Amino acid sequence: MKEIEYVIIGAGQCGLSAGRHLQKANKEFIILDQHLEVGDSWRNRYESLKLFTPAAYCQLPDLKMALPPNVRPTKNQLADYFSRYASHFDLPVHTNNRVTEISRQAETFLVKTTFEQIRAKKVIIANGMCQKSFIPEWADKLNIPYIHSSQYRTPISVKGKKVLVVGGGNSAAQIIGDLTNYFDIHWSTLRKPKMRSLIVFGKNILWWGDKFNRLEKPLKEKRIKRQEPVYLFDDLKKKIKKAKKQPEVIGAGSNQVTFSNQTTEQFEFVLFATGFIPDYSFINIEGFENDMDVLRKQHGVSKIPGLYFLGIPFQRSRSSHLIYGGQRDAEFIVRHASNSD
Repeated sequence: MKEIEYVIIGAGQCGLSAGRHLQKANKEFIILDQHLEVGDSWRNRYESLKLFTPAAYCQLPDLKMALPPNVRPTKNQLADYFSRYASHFDLPVHTNNRVTEISRQAETFLVKTTFEQIRAKKVIIANGMCQKSFIPEWADKLNIPYIHSSQYRTPISVKGKKVLVVGGGNSAAQIIGDLTNYFDIHWSTLRKPKMRSLIVFGKNILWWGDKFNRLEKPLKEKRIKRQEPVYLFDDLKKKIKKAKKQPEVIGAGSNQVTFSNQTTEQFEFVLFATGFIPDYSFINIEGFENDMDVLRKQHGVSKIPGLYFLGIPFQRSRSSHLIYGGQRDAEFIVRHASNSD
């Protein structure tokens, strides 16, 4: 059985950043990732996806992106940058290696994967919050095809003519922007989406957040629960205006959906842009919190000694869910873990 000091789970922005900080601290570590290649977690998302954040705020420690700082990277450019990053620093990433269980044995962790078992002194879980798609229970009553946004790639992924998109976030809005030229789109949201321009006085809102020193400040708990705004850029506003707005869905059956205003519509396809829920089911340790909100309040430091988390939304700051903030959180976690060696 392999024994090592640190195991990082996930080779996304947080996992790679944590690996680089451990490397600089001369720590022994490996990074485990379930995908075939580094960057696939981004590469496998829908084709039209571009980041909100300019390249200057998408960079990992010690290696710039090969893009002008004000350009918003595509999802494939970001994926290729992550792959280049791992190769550039020769980070020990073990791809196509999914973690199936983490347990505690005496003072160490036993990490079981699809290929091996590893004993580690400390574990940093950085596989993000997009592991388990959330689909409402009423979807089971439909007899028409439906998919989650994580399965969507291009308009070819959608069937029929009349399509319902469920979800009030940015993924819903951007996918609707893809679809309105080809389908009769209806958009169901729990609350009326708040629209906000991504560009203010010629600058990306992240640039303004940086200049006013807001990105590194923590967010109050009551604001964490608020609905995120839909950010408008290019001609997105014009595209989503073509979608018919609908209130919350309260029931479904066959090809019919009933909304909270008591109206009923028939559809041929449903796309759920309803987000994800945390999945810590692979952690088999007595006393583990198993609660994302608790872990957030603890800044990603579990009460289980040697167990750490990265990629929790608003973990330590407003920007923790962005690459800019995620790599800063990684530095904090590595420093905390190293100080307890």
